[in-house]
Amino acid sequence: MEQTVLRPNQAPPAISRITLLRKRLFGSVRDSVLTLIILAILITLGRVVVNWLLLDAVGPWGDQAACANAVGACWPFLVEKHRLILFGTYPWDEQWRPFIASLLLISGVVASMIPRWQDKRLIWIWVGLSIGFTVLMRGGIPGLEYVQPERWNGLPVLLMLAIFGLVFAFPLGVVLALARHQDQLPAIRAIAVLWIELVRGVPMIMVLFLGLFVLPLMMPDDITLNPLMTTMIALVIFHSAYFAESVRGGLQTVPTGQYEAADSQGLNWFQKTRLIVLPQAIKIAMPGILNTVLGAYKDTSLVVIIGIHDIMATAKMSFSDPVWQRYGLEAYLFVGAWFLATCWCLSAYSRWLERRTS
Repeated sequence: MEQTVLRPNQAPPAISRITLLRKRLFGSVRDSVLTLIILAILITLGRVVVNWLLLDAVGPWGDQAACANAVGACWPFLVEKHRLILFGTYPWDEQWRPFIASLLLISGVVASMIPRWQDKRLIWIWVGLSIGFTVLMRGGIPGLEYVQPERWNGLPVLLMLAIFGLVFAFPLGVVLALARHQDQLPAIRAIAVLWIELVRGVPMIMVLFLGLFVLPLMMPDDITLNPLMTTMIALVIFHSAYFAESVRGGLQTVPTGQYEAADSQGLNWFQKTRLIVLPQAIKIAMPGILNTVLGAYKDTSLVVIIGIHDIMATAKMSFSDPVWQRYGLEAYLFVGAWFLATCWCLSAYSRWLERRTS
């Protein structure tokens, strides 16, 4: 038999994807049997899902009475209740305001992902978006009716807690990581270690309860915090500990030679950290940071336990109506589709960012 001899720097012959897939799935009798079993299960489940979602379902603009006898999904329920799921008890005639406010926050996230905007302009963009979000949601100015924060529900609350919580938690986590990484100030290092280990050692729901019930008691009498503000502070405290550990892992992998090179150039600690060490550490820690962002975004839905009406709470409100009590699955599918789409976008961005930085 003739053997293919590769010259130096010559790549091996490419194997077609079909051939590679066939070898992986049907390379042996055991693999073939397992592949066929899995395919049969997937086909069976796929038929059940397609029948429930489409074939046996009542169309979005179908007759509501037909849902009583349908064996599939009742999509008229979402047509009727989608505004309640998205905006909750916010005044019906004013729900264009939380819609635009949500678009502002989403546009801010998109702007933050564009590389050419990742400079000082981004800070001013977020300042403007934050002011616009607050004005739209709160009102109280000529032309906008005042709406109490207790009536802020649904998607805007989720976006506000998740985005602003992460925006403030990340720099705090960087400070905690730097404080724990250094050894010139042992007292500061001990405080950072205590903060990080204490927060990471308790469940998130405990931090939320402490923020909701204990934090207001610690404030002066002339300062009152609404539940949304205290919840956001609790989220910042909780997520900052996880950001700190991700960044500290990056700091520990920066070679010692980088520190010595910075010292040889006469840079002080702040210049060395800002210009040399921290950019390399954040680049190395980027996968862990983005994983923390995804987890924090999804964990924000836990605020429903302490009475904050985010999109999970409004989904439950939507099928509390006696007429629609049977259709909770449709409501949670709507919320699940939102989380799936947004998390997929964040995951795709994280993969692109890792390829770009590598």
